[in-house]
Amino acid sequence: KSDPMPDTMYWVVRAPPAAPGNPNQEFVLTVKQDAAALVVTNPQRRMRNIALDGRPRVVPTDTGIQTATVTAVNQPDALVVTTTQPFGGMPGNAKLTIRETWSVSPDGKVLTVRTVRQLPARTTTDTQVYNRRS
Repeated sequence: KSDPMPDTMYWVVRAPPAAPGNPNQEFVLTVKQDAAALVVTNPQRRMRNIALDGRPRVVPTDTGIQTATVTAVNQPDALVVTTTQPFGGMPGNAKLTIRETWSVSPDGKVLTVRTVRQLPARTTTDTQVYNRRS
């Protein structure tokens, strides 16, 4: 039920998309939450420790070369994580804003993450759906 990742540059720092004929490649995302933070372990990315107090935090980007500002805000039906970072790796480059909306189904079995990536010249949206294992 997940969308393929729309931006080919996204795959430069991650594993390639599923092979043709196998669009539903299994992917395990581990999410642990307490009152203060959300810890996300993703085999294709750095571990993310997202503070849930609504205050902006400066963290390294996935490449570790630049920094990004991450803010997470709990809303009644979702968690919204907004990340703002330079796009292109050089000072003065365009700004990339990534807004992730995390929501859990009423039965707690399905996590849906809707991601909007916004650059000055282009906006892309994709949805990733995760089924609970345990």
